[in-house]
Amino acid sequence: MTPPREVDVLVVGFGAAGATAAISAHDAGASVAIIEKTSAGGGNCVYSGGFLFEVDGPRAVDHLDALCFGKTDRTVLEAYVRGLPDVPGFVDSLGGSTPEVDPEAFGGMLPSWPHFPGAGHVRYRQFAPAAGERPGPGLWRVLETAVRERDIAVALDTRVVELVLDGDRVAGVVVEHDGERLRIGARAGVILASGGFEADPELRDTYLPLPLTSVGHQGNTGDTLTLSTIVGASLWHMSAFFGWLSFVHPDFPAAFTLDVRAPSFIYLDGDGRRFSDETGWEVHDAVRAVTTYLPRRPNRPRMPGWIVFDEAARLAGPLHGIVGSPNGYAWSTDNAAEVAAGWISRGEDAAGLAGATGLDPAVLQRALGEYADAVSRGRDDEFGRAPATLVPLLPPLYAIRMTPGVATASGGPRRDAHARVLRTGGAPIPGLFAAGAAGSIWGHLTEHGGGLTDAIVFGRIAGTRCATDAPVAVAASPLSQA
Repeated sequence: MTPPREVDVLVVGFGAAGATAAISAHDAGASVAIIEKTSAGGGNCVYSGGFLFEVDGPRAVDHLDALCFGKTDRTVLEAYVRGLPDVPGFVDSLGGSTPEVDPEAFGGMLPSWPHFPGAGHVRYRQFAPAAGERPGPGLWRVLETAVRERDIAVALDTRVVELVLDGDRVAGVVVEHDGERLRIGARAGVILASGGFEADPELRDTYLPLPLTSVGHQGNTGDTLTLSTIVGASLWHMSAFFGWLSFVHPDFPAAFTLDVRAPSFIYLDGDGRRFSDETGWEVHDAVRAVTTYLPRRPNRPRMPGWIVFDEAARLAGPLHGIVGSPNGYAWSTDNAAEVAAGWISRGEDAAGLAGATGLDPAVLQRALGEYADAVSRGRDDEFGRAPATLVPLLPPLYAIRMTPGVATASGGPRRDAHARVLRTGGAPIPGLFAAGAAGSIWGHLTEHGGGLTDAIVFGRIAGTRCATDAPVAVAASPLSQA
């Protein structure tokens, strides 16, 4: 639809954070519109596993502070903790359900950080999808339906190119829509829910500490940074991110996340050498495995590398599928289609796999032999892999090329406990709010489900706070075209 000329609350971005903010602002009595630059809403929510996170108890804030390495103001973390108990009820009120998950059902993946302060009070939920639906798209369906049922205006294929100031207050935006530039007034304020910058190669290279490729929503190209810094926003968490090891295919815009469903696998760098404990990483943090090079080892940190696995791991489940694909591709459940397509290489033995991958046969054989020795000893002296995960690699062998991937970049405008965007020095920018990955609260590590939970908790805070802020007169009549 054509965007309205003026509303109380204008939300930039139609993902989980934007939808939540719009719903909350509407329910607080404001007129609301959403601007989305792509042709459909959902953002990273539709590629997620639909997980949500809870922590309570006397050390809840300490738990978050440890994850953030002290880089997020404790008042912000306190607001996050206060908002957590209301998340299940909010989703329930929209017609969804988020039952608690049994950590044992996830093969040791949960709890994410069992030794951090307050970890005994951590719980996880997952959206309960309809039949044939994945949890992430299911959660998005509920949020989008709630927006539509409230008759909240949503303008797709509309890009915000500028924030409009009335003095020092953000009072609207300029958008590009159908080849025209339009100015939209926001009497109470603007909420940035426009995601991170992980899909922009130059911004990834500028801010993130590794060469990474995007595995998520391709619309997250840094609009939040551009809009907020022009009006003087302070930035935080610019080097923080989480991601997966991934498979890059030239025919698809985003990389495919990779998870091996059985322990019979190893990681090799581009030279064919092991470089890490393959099984000791939190699922959202596995990409940091590529930083575990030590100077005493002869191999240099060369990527892309390889995941080498055996028949048991191939049959254990799809390498891609824990989270959804922005490419719309359905990975085969036993990985057979990807073997047939040549995405996954196969060899009857080390020599055959070397020929299929181009790895040096002697280097590959040495790596496999060293791993086999660790298995026979029940002890991985070089990398410290847990003994229970040291299982043989039995031929035939498979390999898939892996590249470090980023799912979400946390960096963006600094926010306070009321979701207000802050200037350098700490003063809020009047009329400007942020939620979700538009400057996430996560300062270094994250909890399983932490991204979606941030979107809902601070989406609710931003929507309610913006709607109930004292309106400021921005114009007596609808604003004209810019």
